Amino acid sequence: MPPPLEESPYRLLVEGADDRHSLIHLMARHSFDWEDETKDRPFVHDAGGVEELLRAIPVTLNGSYERVGIVLDANSDPTARWNQIRDRARRADVDLGNSPKASGTIVDGHCPGARIGIWLMPDNSSSGSLESFLGRLAPRTQPIWTYADGVTTEARRQGAPCREQDHAKSVLYTWLAWQEKPGLPFGTALKAGLFEADHEDAVRFVAWFRRLFVD
Repeated sequence: MPPPLEESPYRLLVEGADDRHSLIHLMARHSFDWEDETKDRPFVHDAGGVEELLRAIPVTLNGSYERVGIVLDANSDPTARWNQIRDRARRADVDLGNSPKASGTIVDGHCPGARIGIWLMPDNSSSGSLESFLGRLAPRTQPIWTYADGVTTEARRQGAPCREQDHAKSVLYTWLAWQEKPGLPFGTALKAGLFEADHEDAVRFVAWFRRLFVD
């Protein structure tokens, strides 16, 4: 499923390859056709890290793109992360406001019809990451999810060096390791239906994406 070419007037900036493939396959699960050449589709740009993405914000917003989306992990401090994004947007004379919107931030760009959107993983208000977001999509009807959570806590108690602030990531990777095909990448796991793509958190992200790039 090849995404649009880099020449697309729509652009989505993400931190890394896991984000890129996860979001492409999540949207595909919601019938977004990445191969439809009759409509503009965003080029999903893997920035190669948080700092690289932050550096790319003012340059991208000053470019000629009609629609720009930015997806970034909140990590431990959503307010601090928002301030980083907002300050870099201001360098391109774009005002994102003092705080993100719960449904995902979308503001007007410089040109008529231009839009700029921000999604702070996992939900625009909580600390966390892509892994936190995907963890919410893991089926809670599976006893092994609860077991993976408990095993991760016990492993840390036994001296495992994984940090408490990375608990959601550790649980997610543990749960994926116990599937029929162990350790599938996030995007592949989404495509395979391991995650509940119709979970309310996924639906909120999809609605933001569509408001930004489709409507």
